[in-house]
Amino acid sequence: MHNNMITVEIRKNTKDSIIGFTVSGHSNYGEYGSDIVCSAVSALAQTTVLGLKVVANVKVKHSIKDGFLSCDVPDIENRDKALKTSAIMDTMVLGLMNIQKNYSSYVTITIKEEV
Repeated sequence: MHNNMITVEIRKNTKDSIIGFTVSGHSNYGEYGSDIVCSAVSALAQTTVLGLKVVANVKVKHSIKDGFLSCDVPDIENRDKALKTSAIMDTMVLGLMNIQKNYSSYVTITIKEEV
């Protein structure tokens, strides 16, 4: 049985940069295959991973399974890569927060600072 909530954890470092994220669970907003909340969150998270790999050219560690996506970003020395990474991650968070605003009983977002 799936839980009725998509949980998003955004991990930041002490400099307030996003260093990773995990998306897990199912919203059960609609039937499997036609769940717009799950689809929106999934598309956003997967596009973020793709953008980090292709646009920012960052070697991220990621794992994708049914109802689960995790992505960790390495330390980036190159300023151009760091700026692109930051823009991609911040855009993902904006999109996820917009989804949460409209579907708050189906999506929860937590931001965790790692020390």
